[in-house]
Amino acid sequence: MEKGLEIIEGLRGHTTGYAVPTYVIDAPGGGGKIPLQPSYMMGRDGDHVVLRNYEGNVYRYPDPLPTTGECG
Repeated sequence: MEKGLEIIEGLRGHTTGYAVPTYVIDAPGGGGKIPLQPSYMMGRDGDHVVLRNYEGNVYRYPDPLPTTGECG
């Protein structure tokens, strides 16, 4: 699986998105096909999501967590 993800990630940014295949695993026992994609979300930092692109550059994207338990 790791090599397949490496191949998919190597295609990103170097070819059109239409040409990047969907990498799937056919789950045993009738589980169906499950798509696997490289992880570009590295985590959160306060109200930002930390992302990396296909070149390995890291970016912070504003994405505040929703507030819960508040009325009105």
